Amino acid sequence: MNESLSGSLATGEDALEAQNRYRADELAKKISKLKSVAYDIEVEAKDHNRLLDDVDNEFDSSTGFLSGSLNKVNKMMFTGRSDRRLMCYVVLITVGLFIVFYYLANKVTR
Repeated sequence: MNESLSGSLATGEDALEAQNRYRADELAKKISKLKSVAYDIEVEAKDHNRLLDDVDNEFDSSTGFLSGSLNKVNKMMFTGRSDRRLMCYVVLITVGLFIVFYYLANKVTR
């Protein structure tokens, strides 16, 4: 009777040990997947940070270009009468081109 009891305990312990190994393997697989996802997130975040830095640099250069252009326009507007006439022509041509492009864009989309 003692032998059958110890045999059933050994079988029960073996079953528990097998179940523990199975669960440990499953946990290791899940941890591996989680590590992979975390690594992918890290790579993606680094790529996006590089992209954002590039966009920031482009905006900085565009801001510098636009402020320089605005300074030139202001200087041209406030210097003399002949420059004002030129400025009026530039504005009229710009508005005219805008109207032509607007008309053409609407005609093409219809």
